[in-house]
Amino acid sequence: MLDAYYIPYFVLVVAFAAFAQGFTGLGCGIIAMAGVAFTPWDLERASVVTNLLLVALNCTIIFAGRKEARIDLKLAGVILAGEIAGVPLGYWFIYAFGNRQVFRVALGMTLLLFALHALLRPRIRHRLHLSLGTVAGVVGGFFAGAFTAGGPFLALFIYSRYENPADAKGTLQIVLMSATLWRLLNIVFFGRGLSQDVVGIASVSILPVIICAGVGHLFARRFTSAAFLKVVYSFIGVAGVLNIVKGIQ
Repeated sequence: MLDAYYIPYFVLVVAFAAFAQGFTGLGCGIIAMAGVAFTPWDLERASVVTNLLLVALNCTIIFAGRKEARIDLKLAGVILAGEIAGVPLGYWFIYAFGNRQVFRVALGMTLLLFALHALLRPRIRHRLHLSLGTVAGVVGGFFAGAFTAGGPFLALFIYSRYENPADAKGTLQIVLMSATLWRLLNIVFFGRGLSQDVVGIASVSILPVIICAGVGHLFARRFTSAAFLKVVYSFIGVAGVLNIVKGIQ
């Protein structure tokens, strides 16, 4: 299910994904799944490894940015109400269909749509109403549960509520952490649980993830992320196209 031959490749992918999230505030889950999609690994099991690493990643970014974080608890609470329903639905989808072609096509379409949106229209320019936060939580929670990729969709809503996107980073990390922990509980109590190979690969990967996330956070204080994001989402888009082709063959 998780061939040891691909572990070094996976560590490189999640280290880069962690740097990306530390730098931009999102992207680790979707980049990791895009990278894993090029391997023969069981996608549900790979998503569980990613899930464990995301807990460490979110904690690292929240801790590193604790002094400048501006967390809107009301906004986070509205989104969390939606995630309660969205995350279990998403995890059921990967649990039931993770090794079938339909999931491969769905993953590819998700990667491609997120990439196109980020490249062509990176931010909603008007302030979305707070009541839409629950809807964003359900949809973003579904993507988090199915593909560990709720960040881009949740960011669309959260960023629309801030004049300066950098100020949204704290709130975004809180809702991403909540979705990650809720997904992990669903895996343990209603899914396939945490197997020895899953925990082992996560243990090997956790230190590079923490280091790269911290470095990415430091970069965010000194450099703009626009050019970097174009490269990242181009990679995600290519991975999406290849997964769609692979899924329909």
